[in-house]
Amino acid sequence: MRKLLLFVWLLLITSSVFSQNFQQSYLSAKAFFNEGKYGLAREAFKPLIAKNDYNDFSSYASFYYAVSSYRDGFSALAKDMFLQLKQLYPKWSRIDEVNYWLGQIYLESESYDLAISALRDIRNDEIESDAALMKAHFFDKIEDYDLLVELYQTYPSDSQLANALASKIAEQPLVNQDHYLLNEIIDRFRLSPDRFNMVSMSESVFKEKYRVAVLYPFMVGDLEPNDRRKFNQFILDIYQGVRLAADSLQNQGISLELLSYDNKRNTSALEKILEKEELKSVDVIIGPFSSKLTELVNEFSFKNKINMINPLRTDSEVIGNNPYSFLYHPSNETIGRRMGDYVLKNSDRRPGVIIYGGNKSDSVLAHAYKQRLEKDSFNIIITKRVHKDSTRQILDLLLVKDTKLGGASSSEAKARYQLAPDSISHVFVASGDALIASKVLSAVDTRGDSIMVIGPVSWLELPVINYDVYNRLGVSLYAPVFQTKSTEAYEKFRSFYIDKHRVVPSRYANIGYDLMMLIGQGLNKYGKYFQVGWSNEEFLDGCFTVGHRYARTNDNNIVPILTFEDNGIKISYDIQDERYAIEGQ
Repeated sequence: MRKLLLFVWLLLITSSVFSQNFQQSYLSAKAFFNEGKYGLAREAFKPLIAKNDYNDFSSYASFYYAVSSYRDGFSALAKDMFLQLKQLYPKWSRIDEVNYWLGQIYLESESYDLAISALRDIRNDEIESDAALMKAHFFDKIEDYDLLVELYQTYPSDSQLANALASKIAEQPLVNQDHYLLNEIIDRFRLSPDRFNMVSMSESVFKEKYRVAVLYPFMVGDLEPNDRRKFNQFILDIYQGVRLAADSLQNQGISLELLSYDNKRNTSALEKILEKEELKSVDVIIGPFSSKLTELVNEFSFKNKINMINPLRTDSEVIGNNPYSFLYHPSNETIGRRMGDYVLKNSDRRPGVIIYGGNKSDSVLAHAYKQRLEKDSFNIIITKRVHKDSTRQILDLLLVKDTKLGGASSSEAKARYQLAPDSISHVFVASGDALIASKVLSAVDTRGDSIMVIGPVSWLELPVINYDVYNRLGVSLYAPVFQTKSTEAYEKFRSFYIDKHRVVPSRYANIGYDLMMLIGQGLNKYGKYFQVGWSNEEFLDGCFTVGHRYARTNDNNIVPILTFEDNGIKISYDIQDERYAIEGQ
């Protein structure tokens, strides 16, 4: 019995000594940590990590070892230790802090799924609040819009993720914004629309008579008083079309007052116009045309809540983030996306080639087209920018690189094609340049394989290419606001126009008429803020065009497509949307 008591006494003393040693070592290591000597702290904590009966500091030593490693620049080592700590001590009192640190390490390494998973395990309210701020910080730094969408679809209840995505949507020009998704987030998380520059127009204003201001560079002082074609004839033609449409609307009982202002293509003249008190009472502004003047009118439009619409421009900068600004045409981004929809529906899955011109519009259109296809995992193997003086590159790309083949046979030439026969499905061309068009069509014709060629409708005006080439090669042309002239409405307009002006209406006169009819009928049906009604209309009829669509967008989303058959041109259009599909021809 005495031997047993002696053994227990020795055991207690030994245990006490070991415990005191562990405690002293832990306090020493903690002192290094508190002094910011993380390398020394890490080495001092290391022997205390092992879990045994005498060591009460294993969990704490593991935690501070991990934190010291992180602060000393060893994030991977810290992550491994935090994970080990979670595995060995899942019920530890400070496990929420472990999850916080893991979340931070994962966020810094852009491992967002793992970060969200770790931070969702936090139960302490204060730590959870800090974690929310941290997530908001890192999510706001994500530049990849598609990644944010993918994460939100996976974690739709994460409010910080939703906020970051909503902000990213709002940062984009209006024509690129996913309004459905933005509104979904705002409704789900009860966010303020004002945070995302959204203007709520749930109600419109109806009047007996509407005032429409036309801000054009008429350049009246520079025009010669004769019947010769003027240097700005296209401007005058659009205006004549607008005036004739106003008369037609008046005959339908839609009363409009048309005000015209000459901005003279300079900012000082426009600034004086915008200072006029009468302009603040107009309901719609048509114009201006130049980019340097658009910014001033955009600011005026937003400040005074007046809708403005541009008849000719296709660049989304005209709209920017002004909900009162519209494009009569589809934007370059919309054309690119719609043509991407068309190719996905009408071609096989072989890779594609994109060729685009040297101006900014061509570049934006090509980029939007490529983004749309690659979003659907369609492979674009070549994206080539070609300037007017370097169109030879198109032949080198689509035919043979080595131009010194002499009298090589057709089969020998094909064997040396840069792109093997039937290896690509299509060539998309974002350029109306005649040389680019002729080189592409010539190269595809020489190849003789099954390549779809897609280009702009302006190719029809090129004298170097005839209709038979388009028909033989199966060319498709994207034709925004394509004018159909074989209708009773157009014949009636044409007759009125000739009677009044003694000339056949130009394409620009047609645009002015069609645009004014669209605006006038919108005002009559939906009031001053016609977009309230337009946003719910899947399709708006056009007078001379296939039609228009402004459902939750500020540019026309209808992009007609021309294809060629033995008996003529076929006009078709598709609206690709998860809620509906319209096809017409």
